[in-house]
Amino acid sequence: MMNGRKIIGVCTTKIQDSMRADICNRMHHIAEAAGYKLIFFNSFVDFYRNDEFDKGAAAVYDLVDYNIIDVLAVFGDSFCSRDVLDGIISGAHDHGVPVVMINGTADGCFSVTGDYSKAYKSLISHVIKEHGITDTFFIAGQKKGDAESAMRIRCYKEALEENGIQFEESRVDYGEYWEDPTKRILFRLAGEGRVPPKAIFCANDHMAFAACAELKRYGWRVPEDVIVTGFDGLDAADHHEPQLTTCRDDHEALAAAAVKAIGLALQDGAEPCALTYPYIPRFSESCGCKKLAQSDFREIASKLYRTNHEMEAHEDFEYGWIDRMLDISDVNALNFALSGCMLENSYVCLNNDFLASIVEQNRTATDRSYTDNLVVIPSKYTKDEGMCGTTGMSLSELIPNADKWTESSSCYILDSIYVGSKVYGYYAVCTDNLIYNKHKVRRVHKTINIAFSIFSNRFKQDNMRQRVERAALTNSVTGMPNLKGAKKWFDEFRSDKANLEIPISVSVYALPKYSYILENYGLEQIEEAVRVVAESLKMSNPNDCFIAHIAEDEFAVINYFRDPNSISDVINSATSVFFKLIEAYNTDSGREYFVEVNAGCAVLSSDWNDSLESYIKFANSEMYMNRLKSGQGAAVKDNAASPKAHYQAFDLLIKKNLFTYHFQPIVSAKTGEICGYEALMRTDASIGMNPFQVLEAAKQYNKLYDIERATLFNIMERFSTDKESFGDKMVFINTIPGYFLNATDLDMLSERYGAHMDRVVFELTEQNTVSDEELNSIKKLTGNDSGGQIAIDDYGTGHSNIVNLMRYAPQIIKIDRFLITDIHKDLNKQMFVRSTVEFARLNGIKVLAEGVETSNEMRTAIDLGVDYIQGYSPARPAPEPIRAIPED
Repeated sequence: MMNGRKIIGVCTTKIQDSMRADICNRMHHIAEAAGYKLIFFNSFVDFYRNDEFDKGAAAVYDLVDYNIIDVLAVFGDSFCSRDVLDGIISGAHDHGVPVVMINGTADGCFSVTGDYSKAYKSLISHVIKEHGITDTFFIAGQKKGDAESAMRIRCYKEALEENGIQFEESRVDYGEYWEDPTKRILFRLAGEGRVPPKAIFCANDHMAFAACAELKRYGWRVPEDVIVTGFDGLDAADHHEPQLTTCRDDHEALAAAAVKAIGLALQDGAEPCALTYPYIPRFSESCGCKKLAQSDFREIASKLYRTNHEMEAHEDFEYGWIDRMLDISDVNALNFALSGCMLENSYVCLNNDFLASIVEQNRTATDRSYTDNLVVIPSKYTKDEGMCGTTGMSLSELIPNADKWTESSSCYILDSIYVGSKVYGYYAVCTDNLIYNKHKVRRVHKTINIAFSIFSNRFKQDNMRQRVERAALTNSVTGMPNLKGAKKWFDEFRSDKANLEIPISVSVYALPKYSYILENYGLEQIEEAVRVVAESLKMSNPNDCFIAHIAEDEFAVINYFRDPNSISDVINSATSVFFKLIEAYNTDSGREYFVEVNAGCAVLSSDWNDSLESYIKFANSEMYMNRLKSGQGAAVKDNAASPKAHYQAFDLLIKKNLFTYHFQPIVSAKTGEICGYEALMRTDASIGMNPFQVLEAAKQYNKLYDIERATLFNIMERFSTDKESFGDKMVFINTIPGYFLNATDLDMLSERYGAHMDRVVFELTEQNTVSDEELNSIKKLTGNDSGGQIAIDDYGTGHSNIVNLMRYAPQIIKIDRFLITDIHKDLNKQMFVRSTVEFARLNGIKVLAEGVETSNEMRTAIDLGVDYIQGYSPARPAPEPIRAIPED
């Protein structure tokens, strides 16, 4: 409660959607008339993706203060994530605050749900009785796990039976609430000269629109030949040709029922109950009735024009502020940009530690999204004398100027301000017209998030610049100063004349078997050996010394002696302890090899003043003499199994180019014809290594570039010389991120095979980002002159899908086999693939489903609209490209 007014919290998502905004706006005005004040806790995403950005958006519900909120209303149907929804409800229950579920149900909650069975059955009965139709068909939603689809089928069945018509399962099919499956059903019903049923009832308006379009394409008229009805009552139904007969919920009744449930929940001792609101059948042209009255088209066009003009003007306004934000360099600039981009009567409420959380990138995260005290930045257009500049506010106050707000007729909308999962505060908008401001609030919120992303990234870049500067003086493996860092320290040390009066020693420690261990056991193990040497040097040497990692296989230790008589003892003790530590490691490590270290030392009396490099040379000379005296030690332990055979096999594969390739067809989902082949690496039988083992060995022996070069040249040679096998088809070639051809090899490839690049598709994996330099090289090969293409491989398994799409600008997206496996059983996978296909079509990109192994997976992928199919179901990889897919 605030100032004697009951405060109702309303949790929702996507308040910018037209239907949601209309219902919320009606709720607000009815609640105002009843004496209640509404605060909308909104997220502009519905938590479908469940990623880091969803976590940041969900923080808005942490703002719900149960010391203020008297009743919590929740739009249950607006949340894709049940976890987020359950968290909101349980939080209210824990604090004893009643919950009203709108379009949803939950234990211990009041509920408001729509009852459409009567209205929908009356719509179906109307078609049967008034228009004399008995030959009917029903296009439902999802076939499994869809309660709404089952409910609408039941209404259809009961309406038939009430009118003396027997229900038949064969007269129901599933359009999945969207166009493509509906078109498939209409082809079965009306395509190729078939006579369709006299009436087709659709479970939503979108399927009804598709049905009307398909019937017209096959030469059937609506409603003269076939009656079509929908469900939902979208605004587009009124303007469809013909105007659609449909069934819609009553927004005013829904809003009134929600406020009534809130009133019941406020009563002492009230037990949760269920309220319903009605749906309304709307009979119009698509069933043969007269057109419903609607506004003049000129009035509608005028309204749309005004709306479009306002949206464009506000977009231009926000884009102008985004341009200014690109130059944000300090808090004052951020403050100025935030206050300028906001709507009138709105505020940015920032955590008072937001600056520290940006500057201190590695600070420990807390469980709390918001701090107890906030910094409030008002819009520069707010006409509130009490909020004319940045001020402070406690989180318990929740909204600025609460006293004035409770006396007004406006509501508040709150949205989290975040970058990824990091929350910086929230945006609070005071408005009396949700319909007018819904899109503006969304744009401003996006602009504010962009501002914080820019501001945060600017500090990250500054920190990174500092780390790069430090990294230039540091070895990345051991964290010790490198040669450059050692020289910097040494120059500073000798700049103090007092230090020139004391003796120093420069010792060098080297690993003579560094290359052998790297080539035979891999990068990880040689780095472990190097770190062991580094830590052993730290443990064995006194505090009065400087230790540096001056080369991959070499260390330097600089001792300075206040007591000249201690030089010999210090050096002898340090080397003794060091070699005992190395010996112990070799004994206990379980590795197949010895870590051998050679050492040499140069002792300099007082009055020294030469460069560090010269003293390192002296120490190196001593080390080489010591190595000659001691001889080379064994590299491999006597009882160890040598990796020699493995190394020799891999080396033979590279040197003799014993690679072979299999080719798997890529098939058109529309025609079944082969469009191209993916080239898949294999090896000669004598090598005994599969592709995975080859790539692992290449990583271990630092030969990935050799694999990349061999792959590109071998496949292009085969492709260019075997024209009879490949015909006019494309060839898909995988590349290894980070190892694309250097300039010399790139020019050679282009010179030899440039004439064939128009039929090459380079596959870039989505999980590993390709550098700008590599991307430019690939695009050079696939440019306008060559006509080649780029495909993103493994799409859907990475975390930067949209970012990589924008960078790579591919012609093809290959959806990862994980998302295709059992896709016919998984609605989430279907939704992801469907949204990918829709995005791709809008951007002129083709979609390929890979890993298609069963007929069910193939049918589902085709129904979802993919362009190409690849997998065991159509064809397995083969040594020779097959000409066509077998009919079976």
